[in-house]
Amino acid sequence: MNDASIPGPEGLEARAVTDKTDFAAMMRFAWGSDKLVVGLYVYDVKEIDLTGLFDAEEKLHAVASWTIRNHTAYLCALHAITTGGGHAKALLEQVKRMAREAGAKSMRAMVSNDNMPGMIFYQMQGFRFSNLYVGAVDAYRPIMPDLIKTGYKGLPVHDALELEIAL
Repeated sequence: MNDASIPGPEGLEARAVTDKTDFAAMMRFAWGSDKLVVGLYVYDVKEIDLTGLFDAEEKLHAVASWTIRNHTAYLCALHAITTGGGHAKALLEQVKRMAREAGAKSMRAMVSNDNMPGMIFYQMQGFRFSNLYVGAVDAYRPIMPDLIKTGYKGLPVHDALELEIAL
């Protein structure tokens, strides 16, 4: 969407990550796949934008995988590499700004039914629930057979919840 770097808080800088190999591996480890479902579309994380939050020493603190379709930004993944420093929140703000500048009017994020920390995080950032897709994760298993079956606190993963915020 935007290849320019954008200064972030506390000397951090949000910019495009061009080598997505490590991120794809991280997604395969965490989810069993480097493909993600958002808004009922399947995205290959190697083919959409990846934005990282870097410090002055080039240390990566957070990553966001996202794209824009029909004036809506779809946040496919948001991960803090270093936790507890507000890096995911800071990167989310930068990605929202980038999406707005690229013409997006809203942003959507998808979480699985087990992802209680994600549900809390997004709501604390102003996102509201917009859709519930009962059985969505199960429906994608035939084309993504390695998707995890249990997640946070051992909860079975079956459904997807979509959250949205106006930009």
